[in-house]
Amino acid sequence: MARILVTGGSTGIGRATVDRLAQAGHQVIATSRSKQKEITNVEWYQLDLGIKTSVEAFCESPMWDQKVDAVFNNAGFGLIAPIESALEKAIRAQFEANYFASMKITQKAMAHFRAQGRGILMVNTSIGGRMAFPYFGYYNATKHALEASYEALWYECLGSNIKIKIIEPGFTQTQFATHGMKMSGETSPHHVEALPRLARSMREGKTASPPDEIAKTIIEALFDPRDRLRYNAGKFSGILLFLRGVLPDSWFQQLIAKAVLGGKKSM
Repeated sequence: MARILVTGGSTGIGRATVDRLAQAGHQVIATSRSKQKEITNVEWYQLDLGIKTSVEAFCESPMWDQKVDAVFNNAGFGLIAPIESALEKAIRAQFEANYFASMKITQKAMAHFRAQGRGILMVNTSIGGRMAFPYFGYYNATKHALEASYEALWYECLGSNIKIKIIEPGFTQTQFATHGMKMSGETSPHHVEALPRLARSMREGKTASPPDEIAKTIIEALFDPRDRLRYNAGKFSGILLFLRGVLPDSWFQQLIAKAVLGGKKSM
């Protein structure tokens, strides 16, 4: 059985992954911003990606004194904001948590894996790491940055016993839509209609996948012996990634505009 770290393990995709791993008998180290009830096979640590001292303390915690077979960088939050009116403070907070804190843990995991001679390092980016959606531009930008960093890391680990993997879920039925998102610049008069419509759509989650469906793919990816880098997961993730690659930009943009904005071309 493996010893596996899952950040952001208290809700949504992270919790579904923790539950599957624990039920399979693996020893799980999970993180959350608040203290969690004990679960068989799960050891909890507090971690808030938005607080530098919390990230630094976690990277120096005693859990790293033992073998860690795999790390799943899953924690993060989403900023819903028009590009033109988001506050700089909110944008910086988005990058500090989703990118800089995640990469701090990535570097800690890499040092650990180099010392023990093997390991599996995986990050949750979403399909938004390879395309962008209206009002998710800053969130998508952090995911693009993670995709680029982990793709570069994949090359840098060739010839070692360290495997690098990226998980790209589509839209998911989790509390992320209501509790894992923050807003900024939403009072802009140019977006007062579109933003509430988007929020309602996210809460309804009609085109979203249950988190356990995503977790199933995550477990398969974790134990896949191949040197495969990317794994898409959930409803429409595969088809959207495929269409993004084969359609002309203008066609794909019209598709997303119709799906997210109801076909509105200008505001």
